[in-house]
Amino acid sequence: MNPARAPQSVPARLAQIALYGVAAAAVAGLVALIVSAVLNGSLTRSGTADALGWGALILGFLSGAVAYSQSGQSRIESTMRARLGEGYRAPGLPWPQILAPLIGAGILSAIVFALN
Repeated sequence: MNPARAPQSVPARLAQIALYGVAAAAVAGLVALIVSAVLNGSLTRSGTADALGWGALILGFLSGAVAYSQSGQSRIESTMRARLGEGYRAPGLPWPQILAPLIGAGILSAIVFALN
């Protein structure tokens, strides 16, 4: 058995999702800060809070887009299979891909709250 393919325990999987959320917060926050610094010429405390707020908003929309896309895709596939007379149970939502950006958005929102 390949150790890279071994199933993960639930706490290990949750820790991995949380780590991805922290990474998403770091990347989105850094990109938002760089864009804000370039556009404004410098970073102030309120400018940093605004930039991180935009980063949190973008991560929140990303999470919603993943959920919306998956639900639309499963609806289309179930309709197509129903036309062929096949039964089809749509897969559930991809929770790790939805939760990671939400965790990142929560982290950035907490930092914005602390800055204000």
